[in-house]
Parts: sequence; C-alpha cells; structure tokens
Amino acid sequence: MKYEKIKSIILTLLVCISIFLTFNLWTYQPGYDTIDSNETFDVSVGEKMKEPNLSKILIKPYELFYHAGNKTVGTLDGEAMDNVIKGLSSWTLFDLKDYSNQYTKDEMKAITQGEKKVEIVFPDNVPFSVYSRVIHFEDKNIPTASFDRIVIDLNTVNSDAGTIYFASLDSGKKYFYECRVNVESLQKFEKMFLKKVASYDEYIEQPLNSNKNIFLPKYPKDYKSYRFYADTLSLEDFKKALFSDPNNVEVKKNTFINIPSFMKTDEEYSTLSYINLSVDSDSAIAPASLLQKSMEFVNDHGGWTDDYHYFSSSTVENKVVYRLFMENHPVFNENHMAEVIQEWGTNSISKYERPYFTLDMVSKNAIRDVQLPSGASVLYALKNSSKELEDVEDIVVGYKMTRDTNESNKKFLLFEPSWYYKLSGNWIRVPLEELEAF
Repeated sequence: MKYEKIKSIILTLLVCISIFLTFNLWTYQPGYDTIDSNETFDVSVGEKMKEPNLSKILIKPYELFYHAGNKTVGTLDGEAMDNVIKGLSSWTLFDLKDYSNQYTKDEMKAITQGEKKVEIVFPDNVPFSVYSRVIHFEDKNIPTASFDRIVIDLNTVNSDAGTIYFASLDSGKKYFYECRVNVESLQKFEKMFLKKVASYDEYIEQPLNSNKNIFLPKYPKDYKSYRFYADTLSLEDFKKALFSDPNNVEVKKNTFINIPSFMKTDEEYSTLSYINLSVDSDSAIAPASLLQKSMEFVNDHGGWTDDYHYFSSSTVENKVVYRLFMENHPVFNENHMAEVIQEWGTNSISKYERPYFTLDMVSKNAIRDVQLPSGASVLYALKNSSKELEDVEDIVVGYKMTRDTNESNKKFLLFEPSWYYKLSGNWIRVPLEELEAF
C-alpha cells in the first residue's frame, strides 16, 4: 500500500512537470533584436551653416540704387550690398505700419525712387517673418506679407526719426509698409554710404514695355570671364541623405530606386533629380514656411556647397529656386547646372534638382576681359530682332556657364559675362554678336 502511494505521488509530479513544460513551450517568446529598416544617416555632402545665419547668407539683394538730383547710380557689387545690409541689421525698426491700400502702384514707385532714396532690390518676394532674422523689428507681430525691395529714406532734416519702406512692386499683389528708425543711426549710415556712391555706375530708367520700366547701366562696362575646376560630390552621400531606407536602394545605370522614391543622375552635366511620388502636393504652402523649409532641407545635408542665392518662388507650385552667383551676378545654364530647385508637398519634399559638383575656388582663373554694351543697346537690339518686349519681364547681366570643351575630362567650367532677358519665366541669353550689330 505504501508502495502504491509513492508511485501515485511520483506519477502526479511527472504529470505536473509535463504540464508546466508544455505551457512554457507554448508561451515562450525569443528575445530578438529589433531591426529598424528606416535607419537615419547623418550625412553631409558639404559644410553645414548655422541655422540662424541661413536667411542672411542665402537671401541677398542683387541690385542697389541711389536716387538723388534727378540721377540714379547703382551697383551689383556684393561687398557694397553686404555693407548696406549690415548697417540695416544693426538698427531696431519700430512703428511698422501697413499702407498697402493707401497708395497706387505709381505713388509707391514715386516714394521708393524719390529724392535721396537708397533702393535695395531682391530677385523675388521675401516674407517679413523669414527676413526678421536679418533685420530687427521692435514689434513682435510680424506681418505675413512679403517685399521685393527695402528703401532707406535719407531725408532726415527736421525729423526726429528716419523712415524705412518695405515694398512689393513687381509681383501681382502689392504691399507697402513703412517703419521708423533712430535718426542718429540713419545719419551715421548716410555719411558712410555717400562716401561710396561716387564709385557707382550711372543708370537710366528705360521703358521695358507698357507695364514696366527698369533701370539699366548707361554706359558699356568691362567684366571678366572665369575658369574653374569642378569637384564632384559623392552620390552615395546624396543617396543616404535623400532616401528613407538607403540600404535598400537599387541602382540601375544612372537611376537610384527605392519605391516610391527615385533619383536620376546625368553624368554629362553632373546633375541629379530626386522625386518622391508618395508626397501630396495639392495644398498650397504659406510663402514664409515654404522658404524656411527649403533653406533648412538643403542645409540638413550640407547642400549649400557654393554661392547660391534665393532667386524665385511660386506658392502655386510650392516651388523655390536658388541660383548660383558669380561676382554677385546670376549664373545661367541650359542644363540646370547652376540651380537648386525644390518642389514641396504638404509635409515633405516632392522634387529636388541640383548639380552634384562644387567649384574649387583655389582654381579660379580670370581668362579675359569682356566689354558688355549699355542697357539701352540691349533694348534696341531686342526691339530690332523681333523680340516681343511686351512679354519681357526683366533684363540683367549674368554669367553663362559651360563645360570647357578643350579639356578631355570635362572637369573645368567656363563663366562668360552676358546680357540676359526673362521671357515667360525663362532666362534667355542675348548673343554678343547680335548686340554688336547695333
């Protein structure tokens, strides 16, 4: 009987152990390491800028005029414009008021280009909130409006404060703001500024068409053409910076694919085009947000590799264009070798086009002097070559960028000064031989 009891207890224990082991087997979960397929890469194709400096470095004026005594002088010199912006950014502006509905466009023009006015012109509209990182407003309620020029009024006689204007005259919607500045600061600026004006070129106002007059240089001027070596940037770094899962990107010839994104490259011109097909791009983005996003996006991967300036934007397309500048003149190339172009969706980039090279400044070599004719000569040549001036939007001196065909490795770039005109949003070169005929 005692034996039977012991056997029964052992059997019960074995059954319990079996049940326990079976339960543990069923409920066992191995401790696998988590695999993150969206690993982020801290990649920089070039040197990153400090974010507070982005507006100051990337958003720059490209024309500076001084109107006085029925005469206008101007310059495109980068150092001269930097000095003016430096003076402006050292002031505190106050009493900002909106007069957009108080004046007609002609009245605004008369004020901004009147006697003793310094006119600082930007390539396109700049939102107040973005540029408030460069200039300082006492009022913290920054307008949502934009401007394409800043005007400093040097008429300070019998005034207890100076006046600064912010205007948008060339866009569809007109804005006109006025604010005040300490008069002593303005008078100190005037003394320094007027010392430099004597070296500026004389400009004359020319009727471009029935809608617009522009200021163009009165006399011919000599410019230098340049030659640079172009350093190729790493496409592997761009792949890591742009794709959410760069480890799974498939490469086929000149195309990098990780659906729904792909990046195409052009070896002949050293350009790339990244597209994300999944991005919703139906809704318009506010101008300030669009511009700020565009600067930060490129800076996050160190993409501001040369002297690029903000050049144009479109809230209809959610598009921003930055252009390479040479000696503070815009650079043009038919194959997009001189532009950083972005199109944005609601939350992220949908299209990104740019060159993947950078200019080696040590290799900069002035090749020859080129004399460009006066602005009046350009207008005369355009009129006599059957150009439809009514649709021309602007005329500027720029640089034509091309490959140096004398080099077998295609690593050298040539920059040739030229006149350009803007027609239906496109910049077209005026051939020198066409100008020489007039």
